[in-house]
Amino acid sequence: MSKITYVLSLLLLGVFGNANAYIEEPDSLVSYTGIIVDEFSGKPISGVSVQYKKLPYQSEIGLLMTNANGKFEAFFRARESYSIQIKSNGYMSLSEVIHPLENADDNLVRVDTFKLRLGGVGSVLSLHNLNFEQGSPKITNDSFEELNNLVKMLKAASTMVIQLEGHTDKRGNPSLNLKLSQDRVNAVKDYLVSNGIAKERVLTKAFGDSQLISQGTSPEDRAKNRRVEVRIISE
Repeated sequence: MSKITYVLSLLLLGVFGNANAYIEEPDSLVSYTGIIVDEFSGKPISGVSVQYKKLPYQSEIGLLMTNANGKFEAFFRARESYSIQIKSNGYMSLSEVIHPLENADDNLVRVDTFKLRLGGVGSVLSLHNLNFEQGSPKITNDSFEELNNLVKMLKAASTMVIQLEGHTDKRGNPSLNLKLSQDRVNAVKDYLVSNGIAKERVLTKAFGDSQLISQGTSPEDRAKNRRVEVRIISE
């Protein structure tokens, strides 16, 4: 074999042989990253429980939690199959079977995104980005994205019935706070109905300042108490 032929052979081996060499190894590992987000807002969900099991005999079992960015990471054997069960309070559980090599890149790295849907009778969702003018039931313009996500959720789950629950902070007259919380949930209901949600599917309940989640008096603590929550009554 000439020197040139030998060099070309080495080059071809580097291009075509080594690129898949690691895949041929029976113990190759895929670096797997899962990202879990809210189906409608697209926001990452932290603290989600992720259990995986190697199929078919469940000889490898692990339990992971998502971080603040909604991510979990694991190393899976490339040629095996795994079941993944995802659970988070206030969301419907999700189960998947994955084959790690599918959709993995040349470096055996794979990233999947899982979208969780709100659900579960009795689950409560806080509308964190819903705001009102001070002392008023008028919804501010920066709240419409949050409300539109709620509209999408209700349209996707066409039989779901919810209850809007209004809360205020402790300042002011308790009777006026109760009325203000009722006026605010009525305003949210009106928005949902005006966007195609049947009024029979949206119940309302006002609590005023009777169910504080923070006893502090700082602006941040008071803001936590001023809230509208969505309780799932039926699916």
